[in-house]
Amino acid sequence: MMGPLGCVVAVTYRCDARCTMCDIWKQEVDRETELAASDYAWLPASLRSINVSGGEPFLRDDLVEIVSVMRRACPKARIVISTNGLAPSRIERMVGEMGDVAVRVSVDAAGSLHDEIRGVDGAYERAIETALRLRAAGVSDLGLAATSTEGNPGELRGVKEVADGFGMEFAASAAHSSPIFFGEHESERPHSDRAVAEIAGIMREWLRSPRPRDWAKAYYMRGLIDYVQGKPRRLACRAGLDLFFLDPKGLVYPCNISGTLMGNVRDGSFEDLRRATRTEVRRKVAECPHQCWMICTVSPPMWRRPLGPLAWMAGAKLLKLDSRAGQ
Repeated sequence: MMGPLGCVVAVTYRCDARCTMCDIWKQEVDRETELAASDYAWLPASLRSINVSGGEPFLRDDLVEIVSVMRRACPKARIVISTNGLAPSRIERMVGEMGDVAVRVSVDAAGSLHDEIRGVDGAYERAIETALRLRAAGVSDLGLAATSTEGNPGELRGVKEVADGFGMEFAASAAHSSPIFFGEHESERPHSDRAVAEIAGIMREWLRSPRPRDWAKAYYMRGLIDYVQGKPRRLACRAGLDLFFLDPKGLVYPCNISGTLMGNVRDGSFEDLRRATRTEVRRKVAECPHQCWMICTVSPPMWRRPLGPLAWMAGAKLLKLDSRAGQ
């Protein structure tokens, strides 16, 4: 059986932000229960992408060591660290000690609205300072990541323009609910025509790009429109097979949305857990009502089953979907 290609690893639930679309910061956290850096040697060598998340991962004093262990365990994996960017100096120092990692700094609006969403005065200025420090330090795989919510319609475009102006990547997502991660945030999920139009506009822009990687990003944005509109996802979910979620205590789930527990890293290898829970996990994933659409959970099935996405990209280019709202 083929090993998983991607995972989301929450190294801590400690967080110094107070985001409106996430409840992780509300949790009482006992850092003594967090996995030790050495425990991340458990990660499968088959991984091609590891999204290091939280909470705020840079609150782990041993994050540099954690990344080092991950790199040894998964030498072919691209390690992406998601951060709120609230500690520019600390983040710059730690990333400088890590070597080749990707960093995505969360920015949900190009200005003070970001502070409101993140619940921290000066959050926008600090996030931008972090991104610019990392750029100056030579981090090449660097970008801004914006989350679309009911509270920031029209702001994704502004964040993308900031990222483009800095020569950085741009990534988008939408607010999700999760019993094991974000909490219940259906009210934050964008529903407006304005949100759809904004996502569609970015999709069309990427379709006009000469870079095939941008066409893949356009496909992702097409799926994000489906999610916002409450439609079924256009790519079958492979959670628990091609991807999984690892929480700070070592609990393993099919993804960071599903509440179906596969086991603990101390119970055996990922393959042991997958084999023991395969039938139940596949049933739960098939019945999952969330229809989630996030880069970290969509990319692995895109890599494993590329024909559908490739067919859409080819059709979109041939039909000049970039000049229309998109189907």
